[in-house]
Amino acid sequence: MKEVLSENNIKYMYVDICEGVGKLKSFLKVRDTAPEMQEVREQHRAGIPCLVVDDQVILVNGAEHMQQLIEQYQLKED
Repeated sequence: MKEVLSENNIKYMYVDICEGVGKLKSFLKVRDTAPEMQEVREQHRAGIPCLVVDDQVILVNGAEHMQQLIEQYQLKED
């Protein structure tokens, strides 16, 4: 996901949830409360990688899906 964003010159903030307990807790709060993550919770999945755009949580399913999201959310600056 990072590679696709970087290749498209998209500004983003990467959060490594393995870097510390605080970052992991922040992610788990999002995963455990976001309606968009309901299916993830039901299937006992981790929910990563995910992208947050304008407070909307989006589960990313590979590089091709990330490219589709870039176009759908018009993340590329002209």
